Amino acid sequence: MAPAEVIVVDLVLIDGELGMVKLTADGVLEAIEYGEPSRYWTVKKDVLGFVVEGKYIRIKTVVEREEGICCGEFGGDYSRKDFVFEPFSEDAKNRFCFKLRQYLDSLGRPKRLLVFVNPFGGKKSAIRIFEKEVKPLFEDADIQLDVQETKYQLHAKEMVRSMDVSKYDGIVCVSGDGVLVEVVNGLLQRADWKTVFKLPIGVIPAGTGNGMIKSLLDAVGLQCCANSATISIIRGPTPSYTFFRCGNYRTRKYQILQRLDACL
Repeated sequence: MAPAEVIVVDLVLIDGELGMVKLTADGVLEAIEYGEPSRYWTVKKDVLGFVVEGKYIRIKTVVEREEGICCGEFGGDYSRKDFVFEPFSEDAKNRFCFKLRQYLDSLGRPKRLLVFVNPFGGKKSAIRIFEKEVKPLFEDADIQLDVQETKYQLHAKEMVRSMDVSKYDGIVCVSGDGVLVEVVNGLLQRADWKTVFKLPIGVIPAGTGNGMIKSLLDAVGLQCCANSATISIIRGPTPSYTFFRCGNYRTRKYQILQRLDACL
């Protein structure tokens, strides 16, 4: 197999020593330090984003870790670890940033999300989980957030039923299953439901019942944690779901069924 096309390659300083960074068309970022083994990152999986800090470029990455705490508490499958290097010129720095940004944009990741946080669910820890675990990861991925705290039962349903959701790339529920069901019902009661229901919906476990997100994360071998759920949302939607309607002629309520497509 022919090697992937090199998008950009530059001599740089890594920890003050001469090295090289390279980005290829298949999304592999390589750091070569003379006398050391090369380091590799898959941009789609490992890179959240990057920032320029004066003459340095800081690549914000995640690495897998073995242990985590389940269902909404701190911990998870990943930890943050940055890679910092110094290009030799302003032109080289700008060129590398442009190429990496171009590749990240090609992945179709969300750029703006509507986030519902339920401060009353579970152990009433949703705000703390959001501030300490969720928000920093979204910021590292350069995702804009419109955060709404729910004030009472069915508040999320009321909001999504009437607000303009077309400006968002997805909706995220930092809660248990209840707010997710509210959001689904609110979207399906809109006149334009066929359009808005195409909007991806993500869940970050922070409630009493986290059945939906646990089943989704279990299916891909991840723990039921805010950390794992947030990074999965940043990477983009994978599993899908269906819904069914129940009730009588006076009331209608939609519930959710997970659908996982498998190849045997």
